[in-house]
Amino acid sequence: MVSDAILEYTGRIELSMGDIIIDTHTGNTGILVSKTRHIDMVEDDIYLWDVKWNHDARDLAPVNVPTPSILEEEGLKLSIVVGIYEWHSVSGETFEI
Repeated sequence: MVSDAILEYTGRIELSMGDIIIDTHTGNTGILVSKTRHIDMVEDDIYLWDVKWNHDARDLAPVNVPTPSILEEEGLKLSIVVGIYEWHSVSGETFEI
């Protein structure tokens, strides 16, 4: 079960088309291109983001590790909260605890 604190943090993140995410491990930057609704039998409605990645020449990840081009919205928000991705909104917002 997700804690109330985590829900409060993820609730502060409003993702939009054009937002930039940065993979803190590899330095790769991604742009949120489009959002689609997916109906899931267990989770009800979930939203998926199509991400266009720009691979950094300093990429430290092993060559055979793919960068996900589709990210589930709540998982992406949680990844932002725990620091896997940095988030920079088109409206100027970022996430800080």
